[in-house]
Amino acid sequence: MRQASWEELFRKGDVEEEPPSFWSRLGSFVTWEDLVTLLIVLIAFLTVVASISSADWVPEMPSFYLVAFLGLFVGLFLSRLHIHEVFAHITALAIGFAGVTYSSAGKLEGSLSERISELSDRTSVWINALISGGISNDNLPFVVLVVALTYLTAYLASWSIFRWYNPWLGLVPGGLALLTNISYLPGQNSFPLVIYLFCAILLVSRVNLLRLARDWRRQHTAYPDFISLHVLNVTVWVSLLLLALAWITPIGSGSGALLSLWEKMTTPLVEPFGDFGRLFASIDSKRGGTVHQFGSTLPLQGEISLGGGQVMLVTATEPGFLRGQSYDFYTAAGWKIGSNAQITSDAWPALRALQTPDDARRQLRRPLSVQVTTSKRSNVIVSPGQPVAVNIDSRIVFGPDQSDVTSIRPSRRLNADSQYRVDGTVSNASVGRLQASGSAYPAWIDPYLQLPSDLPASVASKAREVTAGASTAYDKANLLEAYLRTFPVDTKIKPAPSKRDSVAYFLFDAGRGYFDYHASAMVVMLRSLGVPARMTVGYVTRPQDREPDTNTYIVSDANSFAWPEVYFPGLGWVEFNPTPSEPRILRSGQDDQGFFSDPEEEEEEEELFPTDGLIPTEETPAAIDELQLEEGSSLISRIILTIVLLFVGITAVGSGIVHYGLNRGLGGVAYPVQIWEKTLRLGRWTKIRPIPQETPREVMARLKRELPDVPDLDYLGESFIRARYGQKELGAEERQRLNQVWSQVRNTLFGRLLRWK
Repeated sequence: MRQASWEELFRKGDVEEEPPSFWSRLGSFVTWEDLVTLLIVLIAFLTVVASISSADWVPEMPSFYLVAFLGLFVGLFLSRLHIHEVFAHITALAIGFAGVTYSSAGKLEGSLSERISELSDRTSVWINALISGGISNDNLPFVVLVVALTYLTAYLASWSIFRWYNPWLGLVPGGLALLTNISYLPGQNSFPLVIYLFCAILLVSRVNLLRLARDWRRQHTAYPDFISLHVLNVTVWVSLLLLALAWITPIGSGSGALLSLWEKMTTPLVEPFGDFGRLFASIDSKRGGTVHQFGSTLPLQGEISLGGGQVMLVTATEPGFLRGQSYDFYTAAGWKIGSNAQITSDAWPALRALQTPDDARRQLRRPLSVQVTTSKRSNVIVSPGQPVAVNIDSRIVFGPDQSDVTSIRPSRRLNADSQYRVDGTVSNASVGRLQASGSAYPAWIDPYLQLPSDLPASVASKAREVTAGASTAYDKANLLEAYLRTFPVDTKIKPAPSKRDSVAYFLFDAGRGYFDYHASAMVVMLRSLGVPARMTVGYVTRPQDREPDTNTYIVSDANSFAWPEVYFPGLGWVEFNPTPSEPRILRSGQDDQGFFSDPEEEEEEEELFPTDGLIPTEETPAAIDELQLEEGSSLISRIILTIVLLFVGITAVGSGIVHYGLNRGLGGVAYPVQIWEKTLRLGRWTKIRPIPQETPREVMARLKRELPDVPDLDYLGESFIRARYGQKELGAEERQRLNQVWSQVRNTLFGRLLRWK
């Protein structure tokens, strides 16, 4: 019988190991430190989401909470996987695409497949408008954009904090979104900003500490348990103290100057994107402001808020319309300046006539003059009726013919308190002369008959119904004007549905609207009857706008207006007003031609201010947008300048930080020691982190494994050892050799740093 050995007698019995529980596996993947950090991130980011959700930018806006949670948890999960960052980001984008699509289509009707199909179709239409320079009043692409940005911002915040230990990349986008939401929507509570700032202070402190703790663990450096909670406790009280001081500190009058400075600094960065307003025509800031931008497009928006901000002071003998820009090309979503229009390539000299007195007399037009003092920056020179002359250098926008002036633009930016004088003419023709003008239109008038091929037939049918029995262009215009004045004014109208013509929507669905809709409907209906007409936008001055005992009218954003102009052969453009909020235009009935000077004086004036000759011009839409956005500066040069300044600024700041980090504390030490220390510092930034216990040769072995493409790397370590421990100085050739090695090491490590590897 075999005897048991002592080892067998005292050997531990076989114990069946239990499989790790879910919580233990989770603990190895996400630590309690991560959960505390995630809680702070959740509070900060959900504060932004709650603020944006409560703003209700558009009715179709879904809840952002689902996609925000998705972005945060996807970022946390992928940051803990040991996979290449490119693959992680591709995975995040794929998950985000599915989440954004599902969330954006949440308020559409039908099954999931039908909603996704509608989302795809409407997004395709929007992209086509983006590429072709068209107009869109569909809210759905805006919804997709905001939802996508919410997901990307949440993912970036989570990834940058948990993978890169960089709180700023996670905090800045959310902070900008919150500030934008608060500043553009009146009545928004600033308390979410206080919460966000509180969480931001906690995150900056905590993430920096966690990064240090990570380095301490890798270097086997002991540090107190729960140090992060102690630091968090101190940070909470410091944050509360700072926020309390900021809250009770009186702002004073300096805030206005700071706001003005901020606007001036950000204007060059914001202005180049102003043309994108045509793609989000139905998005209203809800704080009131300028309705018309006087650009190459005029979207027919949904709800608008007429602000009370002062635009200009106008000295005139009577109230009336002040023309800013006329449009000839109609689309289902709004108006554009057609391809036949031109703008003078050079400045039009001050006081050079645009119309002779003889032409004005022949067309039965009477003169009007206005003196304008701008109250803020302006990109257009307003005129009473058809402009005759302006006393500052300008650029003239012509329609299909150079006798057809549609707008005047300043050759240089008009800032606040700029002044100019404009002479213009308005029709003084009687009703009888307008009725007798006939239909012998000039050939160049054809663009003012343009209509889209898919215009609903019901629009033309309604125009024929309203004008039944009318035999002249004036009678048709008069009947349509009276008919449209029965449509009530409503500035809170919803925009036309996707793929629905805006005029048809106004006439048959909404049954109400504001000046843009009334004027557009009259122009389109007249064109369907073969009567040339165009859309004009600008301002209207009213008797109540006049300052007491003066001829000065205060014009604000609330004076924004639109009206149709109808062309009558031999009489030119004549204004009508189908919007019931303003009175109809009364015709004098006098056909008076005695407003101008004697013919002999006119001949002398024509010699002084000639109007004949070919005027150098260029294509209008792009040039108009340049004037609209840049107000005198080249759009391309402004964009290039902005990019260059941003690049130079970021490069300068980044270079300064890197230079300080590399050279800090190295003054007076031997050159090889400087190079060695710089290499170690760069290595730490690129995740090559030598631990204190390693010898220089062990560090070199690690560097050679990490940087196999750098030749002669051993010489860097040998030079350090000789200088540090042998106190030997380098000769000229040795120093040159060391510089060559350092140059290759530095470039390689910087390359890794820029690739975030």
